[in-house]
Amino acid sequence: MSQVIKLAELAKCANMAAQENFTDRDYFLGRFVAGNSDRTLPEAIKVDGVSVFMCTAGEAEVTINFKTVRLCVGSLMVLSPNDLVEIAGSSSVTMEGYALFLPIEFLKQFSLDSNTLNYRDIRFDASPVIELDDERRRLFEGYFSLLELNVATNRERSVYTRNVSRSLVGAMIYQIMAFAHTHQPDVSEEATAAQSGSGRRSYYVRDFMSHLQQDFRQHRSVGHYADKLFISAKYLSLIIKEATGRTATEWIDHFVILEAKNLLRYSERNIQQIAYDLNFHNQSAFGKYFKHLTGMSPSEFRKT
Repeated sequence: MSQVIKLAELAKCANMAAQENFTDRDYFLGRFVAGNSDRTLPEAIKVDGVSVFMCTAGEAEVTINFKTVRLCVGSLMVLSPNDLVEIAGSSSVTMEGYALFLPIEFLKQFSLDSNTLNYRDIRFDASPVIELDDERRRLFEGYFSLLELNVATNRERSVYTRNVSRSLVGAMIYQIMAFAHTHQPDVSEEATAAQSGSGRRSYYVRDFMSHLQQDFRQHRSVGHYADKLFISAKYLSLIIKEATGRTATEWIDHFVILEAKNLLRYSERNIQQIAYDLNFHNQSAFGKYFKHLTGMSPSEFRKT
């Protein structure tokens, strides 16, 4: 099975240069340099926080949720705690750049939940990679440089210097969101309004995503999530479709299939055990569900 790895452990394993630094356990900032690591990461991981990477030299291929993306100079990649990252061959990656790891607890401390950075929670077909032009690349290099200087300069921690750190990180978060908004194509005005954070509907969308990420292994009915929000299943389906372009059922299926693929590819559990892990009555029901949504049986996927 993929390994859920702590941010501190990821930092130790990744190709980090000497500039790495924790800032009062709020976040981890570092540079990674090709060939600088004497440790390798597990074949596939989920990180317990939000991760931001920027490529400043070289290139790399990374597989996110079973889709391969290429990173090159100017690529900005944002990963959420739900992303399955395949990093086989990571020791030979030539990419260099910056890495910023943000624990969920840190985001909550200044009124940002873990979904704020994950614009793909609104469009799960969106790429985790934003390609920056030269001007925007220089802007983000400036942000990272400021964060580095802040760590180096404000060594005596206080409420003031800590708030400086949080303000810098917050500015970067909102800049990422601004770029992601213009980067993602085909977003309707109606969907944009629903995502803007105004109105009660946006809270339903956010809370649905939050409950779904916690409960999808045990609950696949829209009614379960509607009950959590004290609204009808019909109304929940309507607002999720309007806000994201996908139905609530499609979102549930997305999370279940991703976890099923994770277990099939990276765990040693047999298909019957995986069916029970995902709360299917039996292996046959799981097999029919998986084949209907992927076009192949669980055993066929496991062989790929």
